Amino acid sequence: MSAWRSSAGNMRSILKSNKRWVSTQASNSNGRSYAVEKSSTARPLPDETFDISFPHASVSGIVVEDTLALASQSVVLKDFALGVVNQQSKGIIDQAFDGFIGLGFKGSSPKETILDETPTFFEALMPRLNSPIFALDFQSRANGAAGPKMVFGGMESTRFGGELANAPIDRSTNRWTAKDISFSIRGERMVESSDMSFDTAGGNHIYAPLSVVSAYYSQIPDLLWSSHLGGYNCTIVIPCATQLPDLEMHVGSGTARIRSDRMMGDRLTGPADPSWSRGTLCIPTLQAGGGPYPGKDCLGLRLVGAPFFYENYVVFNQAEPSISYAPYV
Repeated sequence: MSAWRSSAGNMRSILKSNKRWVSTQASNSNGRSYAVEKSSTARPLPDETFDISFPHASVSGIVVEDTLALASQSVVLKDFALGVVNQQSKGIIDQAFDGFIGLGFKGSSPKETILDETPTFFEALMPRLNSPIFALDFQSRANGAAGPKMVFGGMESTRFGGELANAPIDRSTNRWTAKDISFSIRGERMVESSDMSFDTAGGNHIYAPLSVVSAYYSQIPDLLWSSHLGGYNCTIVIPCATQLPDLEMHVGSGTARIRSDRMMGDRLTGPADPSWSRGTLCIPTLQAGGGPYPGKDCLGLRLVGAPFFYENYVVFNQAEPSISYAPYV
């Protein structure tokens, strides 16, 4: 794209999708935007459009082929198909990034747009790499960017300790979904297991089966269910001073431990029940991922978000679909 360059920190990566798009409106991050008419290498694809909806936001627009340059042009992909946004909701405009790069698979679901049929970002990149893998390091900062460091085509073995545990991935969807993940709480392993997707865009949360959530908070007397957060009444809120236990996740051949201090999550600062005392309540990491639960309308999610990545160096293998992980040194 001759008229637009973005650092790694301004293009947000997302693991649960193969979509990729760039905004035509300046974001909060750098005040720049992409314009098809100013790019000498852009070629709009006739009659091709895209429309993507998120829980609280949406984007839509046209599809073009252009030259994509990332990381100060160290990665250049020619004739790469991507969406160019011409309509986006406020929830997207307010974000400090210029677009999305999907690192998910094509999956087996029906193809909705040409973006589902053309090579994904990582498929287009793979011929240039020594190995069909990429790694995420949430404890490093690349080139001063606010986001995690990404390594394509290899890994940094000095960043983690011990052997990498491995979990195969279900390729029937476009997500990085591992099967039969189970949990241990206070030393007791739960019977129920669940297929769960790994995604950095899952926020500071892990959405687990209700049996796991109920067992984890069984000794928390001041647990609250919010109907004022995100439009759902299944968000768990607890006093920020609550002492929470560690959470162990049994993923593939290994076990990942999420430390108790990582389990508290974020302090509640937004809209809440008027009877609550703001500033003293937190939204903990572990949330309910689906029902049924009496009187609750829970999101049907089974998602492993940022807390897992903050505790573990994670490697994704595209050719032999799997994830490998080990705790940071």
